[in-house]
Amino acid sequence: MNNTLNYDDLKATLHTLNTDDTISSAHGILCGFACVKPDLSLDDWLNEVLVSIDLNNLNEKAAHEELAQIYNETLSQLNDETLDFQLLIADDDSKLGEQANTLIEWCQGYLTGLGLQKISTTDDDALEMIKDISEISKLDTDLLDTEQNTQDLNEIIEFVRMGTLLIQETLQPSKQDYISPETLH
Repeated sequence: MNNTLNYDDLKATLHTLNTDDTISSAHGILCGFACVKPDLSLDDWLNEVLVSIDLNNLNEKAAHEELAQIYNETLSQLNDETLDFQLLIADDDSKLGEQANTLIEWCQGYLTGLGLQKISTTDDDALEMIKDISEISKLDTDLLDTEQNTQDLNEIIEFVRMGTLLIQETLQPSKQDYISPETLH
């Protein structure tokens, strides 16, 4: 999968701005918010993660441009029909504990983002996935760097990634034309 958003490159982005969120948490908020608000604008998201921004300050303006890139890339990924969506968390080059911490931050942000609008679904799979992500957001992060723990964490990350896409599709079904199986001969 091609992920143009690199956690290591972007993790310092929010440090120059007036916020308590980490980049993983902010990305989670964006993803959750995008699932429940089809007409989400950049300002909607930034109003949730930033207290204020001074675009006359060059550092803050540069950070704002990076956040706009994250916003655009994330919305593109969430709507990509090839499922080319990635969580903005620490990658395999990081210690397992950091990967787990950033996954938890992402899940907590995602749940916050979902809560910014009323969720209107009775789909049991989507509701169960939200519950599972809530449980994952409470995981213990004292993980030893072992092959088994690495494999387990990668499976959890993939579970959250695919679950996010399931929730996205449930709350905002694709606008692609539906072709009934009966019409295909």
